[in-house]
Formats: sequence, C-alpha cells, structure tokens
Amino acid sequence: MKKLLCVLCMVLSLVACDKQESNKPVVKIGVSLTLSGDMSNIGANMKGAIEVAEQDLKGKDLKYNYKFIIEDNAMEIKRAALVNQKFFDVDKVDAIIDFGSIIGLTTTPLADKNKVIHISANASDARVANGKYNFIHWTQPRYEVDKLVEKIVKDKIDNVVIFTAVDPAWIEMSQILRKLLGEHKIKFTEFRTNNQDRDFNLLVKKAALTKPGLYVLFEYSPSLDIILKRLQETKNTAPVTSLEAFSFLDDKSVIEGFWYSDAAELQPEYIEKFTKHNKSENIFSVGNAYDAVMLVVDAYERAETKEGAIDELLKIKEYDGVVGKIIQDENGIFNSNAVLKKVINGKPVVVKE
Repeated sequence: MKKLLCVLCMVLSLVACDKQESNKPVVKIGVSLTLSGDMSNIGANMKGAIEVAEQDLKGKDLKYNYKFIIEDNAMEIKRAALVNQKFFDVDKVDAIIDFGSIIGLTTTPLADKNKVIHISANASDARVANGKYNFIHWTQPRYEVDKLVEKIVKDKIDNVVIFTAVDPAWIEMSQILRKLLGEHKIKFTEFRTNNQDRDFNLLVKKAALTKPGLYVLFEYSPSLDIILKRLQETKNTAPVTSLEAFSFLDDKSVIEGFWYSDAAELQPEYIEKFTKHNKSENIFSVGNAYDAVMLVVDAYERAETKEGAIDELLKIKEYDGVVGKIIQDENGIFNSNAVLKKVINGKPVVVKE
C-alpha cells in the first residue's frame, strides 16, 4: 500500500511539474541548417549540438520554455529564403540561429526588420552582423589569417598559390591573406574558381608552373576534395593548407601531415559529450551552435520582457562558452581565439607554434 502511495505521489508530482512547465511562456528559436547536400555532415553535427543544448536546458530552472524549430536550407540561398519566410510568417520565431555567411546574409535584413535576434554560428563575412538584431559567433578571418601568415613566415615560404572559390567568406579571407603576404614581401598567385567547377586539371597545371612553396585552398567540398586529388596526381611536393576548410573533410587521411589554421573549437572537457551524442568525431562548428543557443537563452532569462532580450544580448561583452572565452566586439561579433592544427594519424591536433 505504501509503495502504491509513493508511486501515486510521484505521478502526481510529475503531472504537476508538466503543468507548471506548460504554463511557462515559450521562446521559439528557428534553426536553419544544411541537412542535405555536400555539407550535410556539418549540418547534422550542428543539429546534434542543438539537441544537446535542448537536453541541458531541461535540467535548469528557467522562466521560459524553449522550442526549437529546425529546418534544412541545403546551403541554397533560395531555400534559405523560404525557410526564413516560414520562420517569420508561420512560426513567429523569437530568434534565429543559422550557419555560414551565404545563409546568414539572407537572414540579416529580415531579422532587423522583424526585430528578431539572429546569430550566425559560423560566418566570416562581418556584414552578417549588420544591424541591432544581428550577431556572429565565429572566429573572424583576420585572426585565422594571422595564424596562417605567422606559420608561412616562420617556415620561410616565399611563393604561395591561392585557390579561392567565389564565395563571400572565402573572398574576404583571400583579400586579408594577400594584403599580409604583400606586407611580408611574399610572392603569391591567385586562381578563382566557381562552386560548380569539377574539372581542375588545367588550373592545377597552371598553378604548378609558378613553382609554389605552399598551396592555400579557400574551397568547399567537393571542389576541395577534387583539387587535393589533382595535386596528388601531379605528384605535388609543396604542402597544402587552408583556413577552416580541412575541417569539412570527414576523411582527413588525404591531408596527413598538413597544418592549417582554424576557428576555436570545443574545449577538451566537452568533446566526448558531443561526439558521443553525434556519433561523429567531427566537431567543426558544434561548439558555436551550442553556445549560440545558450547566448540566446541567457539574454531571454536576464530580460524582464521578451522585447528586452536584445538589450541583454548586447550587454554581454565576455562569455565562457564551450569553445572557451568569447568576447563580443562593438559590431556584435562574438570572437574566440584562432588555433593552428596539424593532421596526425588522420586526426587534427591543435599545435602550439
């Protein structure tokens, strides 16, 4: 009888708790990710990070319930626009989290117009943060390029070939790199590529004629994979590097021994938690997606009203996230430290130079 009463009390307690939870006001967060197409592996891992954040929030005493509405943009501008239209017109979201400069730029003007908080968890184009309601949570290009150039200078490389895809983020990185190389009197040659290109034979042959000491690839997959393969086929002996792009590769054995500059990533104590949930060792952007959720939640929990959340987010100047210390600058960009990595036994390892 006592056991029956205990079970009944537990059930009533859970029901009361559920009722209390359901009575809370809801904050809707739209999440626009690349869940299909060439970069679906990155999108899937970021989706996992959102799920981990959602689980962690359930264990906290919060004044709001947080509902996540996850949609696939396939890394296409038109599809991203449709996703945003759904978020604003149908879902009536309070905040949006998305991925990448191309997608972020489609959201930026709409977020400001509709007064909806927007955080791009991976954007290198600073324009994504234009306007009061737009933010970026990503290590910005100048910090990553600085790391790259420090290594180039240290290794005494005097001739560099750059492959740059026609993409806002890659173009900005290339511009910064070329400026710094020029300041160090390092020779460089740049080749522009289109995202639709698949035949790089002639381009790779032209690049080889310049006799570079280093190749820098500002490319997404599958172009990245194809160029790497073509360089191998030509028995290229010069090292190959990049900013971020190598993190997109699931099979990193093709860049064994190569170093590259990357954005800040998960602190060691958090890696197992996310890789176990995602069943993937690729942690690119995972920490930024998680932190973006927590930044939004922190702002809403601090604000007296929903409308005041934006001002609370603007007040956050330093934040301890799962990617380490994050500092918000005057443009609404949450920056974290760039790192240098080397691929050892098929895995990227952070190295100190």
